[in-house]
Amino acid sequence: MLIKALALVSTVLLLMSLGFSVLGTIPLLILKHKLPMDSRVVRQVFHYCYRLVALLATAATIGHALAGRPLLSVCTACIALLSTGMHRWLLPRMDVLRTTMHESDIHLIRQFRKLHMAGIVLNITQLVVVGWALTQVQL
Repeated sequence: MLIKALALVSTVLLLMSLGFSVLGTIPLLILKHKLPMDSRVVRQVFHYCYRLVALLATAATIGHALAGRPLLSVCTACIALLSTGMHRWLLPRMDVLRTTMHESDIHLIRQFRKLHMAGIVLNITQLVVVGWALTQVQL
């Protein structure tokens, strides 16, 4: 019973954190990204979202594996790996752009916005994958 509770609670928290990361990063597109503080805020939101999602997805993977749900375990493991990979891929690129960006450099600002949108798209993809996986198995 405790294992099922771990799996359920960690999956619910994973869905909540994925939802927050999607709903929390989309409004940040309003920022012009010209100021160093704007790009720093965006970067920090992605940093904490990816860390939290990776942690909760790992807990959900363990819970579902112990509860005998291999499909959900594989899906949440993929979410954990994708979050860790995105943290290692996206944030260093944001940091490089952030340190070289100036208000007048439209090209670098556009690249930063593209990275921001890529992060949002991948967060939405993760949310859809978890939602799909939950519909495929009976809890």
